[in-house]
Amino acid sequence: MIATLRALRLLLHIAVGSLLCAIVLLDITRKLPREKLTQWWNSALLDILNIRISIHGEPMAGARVTVANHVSWLDIPLIAASEPTRFVSKSEVRRWPIAGLFAEAAGTFYLRRGKGGSAPLLERLKPHLQTGGSVVFFPEGTTTDGAQVLNFHARLFSAAVDAACPVQPLALRYGRGADGSDVAPFIGDDDLLSHLLRILREPQLCAELTYCAALPAGLARDELAVRSRAAICTALAAASPSPALPDLNLASA
Repeated sequence: MIATLRALRLLLHIAVGSLLCAIVLLDITRKLPREKLTQWWNSALLDILNIRISIHGEPMAGARVTVANHVSWLDIPLIAASEPTRFVSKSEVRRWPIAGLFAEAAGTFYLRRGKGGSAPLLERLKPHLQTGGSVVFFPEGTTTDGAQVLNFHARLFSAAVDAACPVQPLALRYGRGADGSDVAPFIGDDDLLSHLLRILREPQLCAELTYCAALPAGLARDELAVRSRAAICTALAAASPSPALPDLNLASA
């Protein structure tokens, strides 16, 4: 019964969000605060899903590139609810029903897969960052079960290098479900609808965000990739034990 009521609230919230998206996309003045609207909508989404966030540290002010480990599609609403920012996503998302509309309205930057696909993206990111904007991307390039952090691909760190702005690592960690299972990871053969239904059936889910110290401008992209991954691994390994959060083994990561 509770899951059904939450699902109904979610459908209504998606309808409201779709209306907001249409208003933002039709705004020829480009004066509507899309990042703030995105933050509000995602905060309400987490409330409907009963996801509780614990935040350590804080996002630095001004232009920056934020990089995070990638566990689930939930990573995006978690970060979006925590700060007004934009995201980098694969270009296929633009064609997805509903999600594509929301991504467009939120000002998402798209990465085309394949050789040369990052060049157009970097050209769009540079002026955004140089005018004080911020952007988030997931340099692992895929989701994991959260028990490890894959190597970071360095190419998108070129945006921070070209715009001469800092990079702030962000560590994401999820709690377990009521039965002790890992419900947050979105991996393997998971499909969005089935995963969403699992989340709706959970009484509550905890998530932990740790903003690490920013890496200064002026570093090479390879060094930024290595040092930001190391900072995230350190933050995850140092996270205080909690019955709602899993113990991580990053020794082999």
